Amino acid sequence: MKKYLALILLTILLSGCGFHLQYEPEVPARFKTLSYESGDPYGRLSRDIKELLRDNGVTLADANNKAKYPSLRIVSDSLDRSTISIYQDGKAAEYQLVLAIQAQVVIAGEQIHPITVRIFRTFFDNPAAALAKTVEQNLIEDEMYKQAAKDIIRKLKVVDAAN
Repeated sequence: MKKYLALILLTILLSGCGFHLQYEPEVPARFKTLSYESGDPYGRLSRDIKELLRDNGVTLADANNKAKYPSLRIVSDSLDRSTISIYQDGKAAEYQLVLAIQAQVVIAGEQIHPITVRIFRTFFDNPAAALAKTVEQNLIEDEMYKQAAKDIIRKLKVVDAAN
């Protein structure tokens, strides 16, 4: 009885704090075969998007069949860093990293569906640990690109629902 009560209490506590299991985005059936185009086909974003597509059972169309299938195009991506706080000596203490991605889903015979993704993170600069801050910044950027890839795949559902 105590175990049952503890389980119910744990469930209530976890649901009350906003905790939920993370899931991978699901690709709609309409996009199970699609072409992917990017200016940087071997970059971090492209690798993350292709990995998510592969995990969801999506077949990427080869160059000969691109016109038959919907196309996901990465138009632009930029990673900007701006100072949001400074130390008393005038050196930057905290940065805001902003990853902005413009993409399009083009379906043959239909309109172009734009997709915009923006990911924000803060990064504390510690001048005493230069190597550590570089490694930390790289980890944060990798996580931002993975989150952006998930958001792009998730927005395919919106494009599917719009048609």
